[in-house]
Amino acid sequence: MASDTPGVCIVPKLKKGQLVQVRQGVVGTRALTSAERNAWYEKFHADCRAGRDVWHDSAGEPRLAPSQTDTDFSVGKCLTVTAASASPKRIGMHFGGRGRYCMVLDTVTGQEWMVAKRYLEVL
Repeated sequence: MASDTPGVCIVPKLKKGQLVQVRQGVVGTRALTSAERNAWYEKFHADCRAGRDVWHDSAGEPRLAPSQTDTDFSVGKCLTVTAASASPKRIGMHFGGRGRYCMVLDTVTGQEWMVAKRYLEVL
């Protein structure tokens, strides 16, 4: 779905269940599960006890586990749309943008990711 006019972004109309393909490298974001956060804390505490890390940041505040994680999707990767329109608040991010993002399922890993629609094309 290439645009004839340079600088114009075409956002595809998506529906739940459609197969889409990444047309430009994109980063997917998803919320961490409680098990992933607990694993981060266990590794962090082990590193602190071993002296490889400190428990606080530069202001002396305790360090917290991340609330989401990112991954890069390469051009041509096929994904399944699970929600055609999604708000970043759905995964704990606090900025607007409903309508610009969708939820897709990575069929290889079985994980659901939020990505910007403009980097996808319908197959």
